[in-house]
Amino acid sequence: MTATRLTVQAGFGYAVTADDIEWTDITARVALSDTEGLRITRGAEDERADTQTGTLSLELDNEDGAVTPGNVSSPYYPNVRRNCPIRAISTVLGGVNYLAEPGFEVSDNGWDAPEGLEPDLATIDTDHVKSGTFGFKIGWADSGTGGVMQCPLYGLTIGEAYTASVYVWVPTGDPAVRLDIDGTTVGTASSLNDQWERISVTWTTTGASHMLRITTNTTSPVIGDLVWLDEAQVEEGSTPTAWSSTPATHHPRFFGMVTSWPMGWEGLHATARITASDMLKWPGRRPALGPMLVEEIQGDDAKLYYPLSEPESSTTAGDQSGYARPSLAIVQAGTGGTLTFGQGVGPPSDGLSTPVFTPADASNGKYLRCFIDPLLTSSGATGTPIPGDLIVEFWFSTSTTGRVILTLSAGGPTAFDSGIYFFLESGTGKLKIGEFLPIGTTLITAATANLADGSVHHVVWDEAGHDVWVDGVQYAVATGTWQDMAILTVGATSTGTNLWSGAISHVAAYVANSGLPAVADIVDHYAAGMTGHEGEDSWERMVRLASYAKIANVIPAGLYSAVASQGELGSSPLSHMRDVERTEGGRLFADRASAQLVFQSRSVRYNPTVTASVEYADLETGDVEFSDDDQKLVNLIRATRPGGAEQRIQSAESIAAYGTYEQQLEVLKNTDEAVIDAATWEIVRYADPMPEMRQLPVDAATLPVATSRALLDADISSVIEITDLPDQAPAATASVVVEGYVEQIYQGRHLLNFRTSRSDIDAVWVLDDSTHSVLDTSTRLAY
Repeated sequence: MTATRLTVQAGFGYAVTADDIEWTDITARVALSDTEGLRITRGAEDERADTQTGTLSLELDNEDGAVTPGNVSSPYYPNVRRNCPIRAISTVLGGVNYLAEPGFEVSDNGWDAPEGLEPDLATIDTDHVKSGTFGFKIGWADSGTGGVMQCPLYGLTIGEAYTASVYVWVPTGDPAVRLDIDGTTVGTASSLNDQWERISVTWTTTGASHMLRITTNTTSPVIGDLVWLDEAQVEEGSTPTAWSSTPATHHPRFFGMVTSWPMGWEGLHATARITASDMLKWPGRRPALGPMLVEEIQGDDAKLYYPLSEPESSTTAGDQSGYARPSLAIVQAGTGGTLTFGQGVGPPSDGLSTPVFTPADASNGKYLRCFIDPLLTSSGATGTPIPGDLIVEFWFSTSTTGRVILTLSAGGPTAFDSGIYFFLESGTGKLKIGEFLPIGTTLITAATANLADGSVHHVVWDEAGHDVWVDGVQYAVATGTWQDMAILTVGATSTGTNLWSGAISHVAAYVANSGLPAVADIVDHYAAGMTGHEGEDSWERMVRLASYAKIANVIPAGLYSAVASQGELGSSPLSHMRDVERTEGGRLFADRASAQLVFQSRSVRYNPTVTASVEYADLETGDVEFSDDDQKLVNLIRATRPGGAEQRIQSAESIAAYGTYEQQLEVLKNTDEAVIDAATWEIVRYADPMPEMRQLPVDAATLPVATSRALLDADISSVIEITDLPDQAPAATASVVVEGYVEQIYQGRHLLNFRTSRSDIDAVWVLDDSTHSVLDTSTRLAY
């Protein structure tokens, strides 16, 4: 029998997307018995349904009010709040050792350094090895105790004595080392040199998780001081026993956020029955995205941003940076001319309008101006210094040369004013930059083509790099450093001359500190504005959409194909992610161990290998059945793509046998041929579905350790093999793909009820493969 050792932790005071969460063990509060425990849902009902937001449900003991929101006496106050990070981990022992890599044979052994306490060196090494091929070499830093290396422990029994031990090799003259638990319970330091010595620390657990640490016994080491580790062990009891090389395994079961902390009572016993959601909920919260270009400008933390996309009735333009800058207002120069919002066209992919500047001549017309409050950067001449380097971005179109696009100026009296302005050179239409001071003006010409060609162009000026980027092409310009810029003028000089004729949009300014935001990211806005990133692969698009929802990364799996533009967006991030998922024919779901999403391409399911094998007799057989129905049958598809033809794909044989089962398929493919391939692949698989096992219930705790571990590793798209089926089954063995599951963890039981589909539905031809290239049997081509 394989026992699941549960750890539940909360990240009080942290955002679920933080990368430095300090976890608090709350396992002791979890109601865990023969009938009470955790319930986790994950995935989809079947392969044709969308994956759903995963959930975790459990009950916590709240007798002391510690998980009551707003309770000032709670040790977690004021951080018992919605969206608190929470995670659950199951540990499976293979012997006595609780460590996942006892012998340091791989570099990813679970040991790392806490931030700010990094040693000078930490790597596997062959110089001193007690057993196996590698030991673990640590080179100490020359500050503090030289640094710390640590390894998290999970699945411990609360209130029991445990002993951690490790063999160490300390060279003569180098500092002694010691183990400690959580930085508080300290073991005896090493005393021998140039030989292996076992050191240990014993403690009584206060939670299911603790942190095992190793450091020196001195302050401070010098660079070159070393220690080697091997044969580490954490075990129950107060005395180290013979080292066991059999590792434990830690299986993340859930990562997400608590949606609420309800307080209630069972009789007089206070409890909190909570539900948490995984990270798939995060991108579905926001009701609607702006165009890609807008999202990327805002996502790169523009400190000033005027899209200039107001409707025709507007007389001012608002700042969309989130920093509450004043609006740009229309200013009249001389007489005549017009400035009309909503009449022009900006970058092709954003779907937004722009204002049109139509002056009577270069001196008579209208432009936009605002005071920049607070300042973007400052030398301190006008108040407290504000450090940082400017990056300025804007889009424009015109057929007139010699006019000014925008100006940043200090706002002093005309004779003493200073600033920088961007304009097109008379006659040539090349981009020019003017820098003016009371002593005169310097003009710098970038070697661009004629930009007064009526087309839309993109400009990024990098103050620190002395570069200007036009339509993604870099040009060196000898511009200076500018601070205390108090006035932004759009469509004119600071004195209202050289009036712009044409359109201007997406005026933005950034303040770079320590290289962030990166200029390359701002330059990349050109692709967002011009094409909506058309042609990038579906995983890159998924990462991009996730970033708009403030999710740092999407874990890739498989090979990806190109997707069409989504430049205008307009729906929730998750809605657009679903469009990409459907186009790729893949699977999007939350990672079980982190605040990341996982995106599998359709190729992940092509001829997959078996993750776990279970005998039919070991299943919870009351819920096992084979289904043969029309739930998934599709024999006619009408498929479309943006800007493409509608394709009609069918299986005449299936329609003749079963009647018409029609489906609409809208995909972000780049060609009509790709649309046909996607529709054909659906027809090939679902025109005549075979009987399948759609539910696979099993108690992992009743199975051997290896099988239990394999089942806990199984996730969406994993394949499980069921052997020794009853004689009445279609075959003696069935292989199924996991689409989702309901998981229930009790004291001594770990129930997994997998929702499954046939695995052979995605079997495809492989050249010269003994299994997947058998003539007339397994020669099906995938796309």
